[in-house]
Amino acid sequence: MAKKSNLEKNRITRIAGICGILIPIVVLLCIGLALSHSPWFRFTEHAFSDLGIEGISAIFFNSGMILGGILALVFSLGLIKILQNKTGAYILSLSSLALIGIGIFPETVYTLHFIVSAAFFMLLAISFLIIGLTIIRDQSERTMGILATLFALIAICSTIFLIPWEGIAIPETLSCLPAFIWCMVYGIKMTFV
Repeated sequence: MAKKSNLEKNRITRIAGICGILIPIVVLLCIGLALSHSPWFRFTEHAFSDLGIEGISAIFFNSGMILGGILALVFSLGLIKILQNKTGAYILSLSSLALIGIGIFPETVYTLHFIVSAAFFMLLAISFLIIGLTIIRDQSERTMGILATLFALIAICSTIFLIPWEGIAIPETLSCLPAFIWCMVYGIKMTFV
């Protein structure tokens, strides 16, 4: 019975790991497709959410946020299964739900979009800070812990980059890209359990 339970846990962990690998691929592909249909977009003048307002770019962007959020949710549930301190993974799951909300509530639904967008970025940084500071204690996880902590600090400090530009696409990139890459690398690790 214990062997079957352990096999099931390993299978779930592998599936979650695959989802972690796919997060940056799906999100970046969808943002890239949205950008290819938005010649007006400027990183220094816009937020990525501007891509989700209308036309084909909105379909690509909003779908990418929803799919990326679902993948991140499954990944975070896998982290809950394997991490000793689960707090950061639970917060990451809330961040994932907020990412789904960004796709469901575009900027045209201003108040809801602002709430889910702000929640996503804040929860993402907090979750990575907690995950990083807790797994850094484990010798076999030290590198991933240092990276998670560093990426959380980059996300928190990226608000400094709001000052010179009208748009927030650059701080959004600085907040998300390192975190998504961390998910990919940790996802690869999870597939080999």
